[in-house]
Amino acid sequence: MTHNAIPERIWDLSVPVADGVDWYREDGCPPVQLKDVGSLVEDGWVSHTLSLMVLNGTTYLETAAHIREGAPTLDQVSPDRLIVRAFVIPLVPEGRLLPAPDAPPPGFIPDSDAILISCGWEAHVHAPDYYFDSPYFSPQLQQWLLCHRPTILGGDMLSFDHPQDTSMPFIHAFFATGGMILCPLMRLAELPPVVTLCAAPMKLTAANAAPCRALAWT
Repeated sequence: MTHNAIPERIWDLSVPVADGVDWYREDGCPPVQLKDVGSLVEDGWVSHTLSLMVLNGTTYLETAAHIREGAPTLDQVSPDRLIVRAFVIPLVPEGRLLPAPDAPPPGFIPDSDAILISCGWEAHVHAPDYYFDSPYFSPQLQQWLLCHRPTILGGDMLSFDHPQDTSMPFIHAFFATGGMILCPLMRLAELPPVVTLCAAPMKLTAANAAPCRALAWT
């Protein structure tokens, strides 16, 4: 797409930030606090304060600096890595395990293109089971992704490893490839097989992850 091209359609893939969200229910992960400051009636203006852990309560982009010393933080990521071609892959969970696709998407380029995995888990957003019963990647899917090395790996589920596996073996292996993670997402089932993806996180100094407005267009 050239710089002056007008997209035919744009999708917002982001989970809206809402007060009180507490997906993880863990110490150190406070619920989202989105509060009014001021009043139009009393002060003539209104603003908001937001207390939000970067991995809590909204869509986020994350780099390997989450678990790898010396990996680039978000403010060090080149802007050209935030707007990429993305291939959407629908998968049907087998129990809670997500299987590997039969074949790579035609034309996919490792280390350049993104992969967005759609399994319909967005229907559970903010439900009690959203994190704890999230579908996760089967060993076959993990190996498939490590072989294909997407530059951004996204999905409409909240966990790629088993949610209760704190060792996160897939995440460690994936971050070693240099990719970034974008989740949780919404509306992936509405997308065509190939889109342009823009994952624009807050530019936080020395942070490995931040809330992200994720957009797709054709």
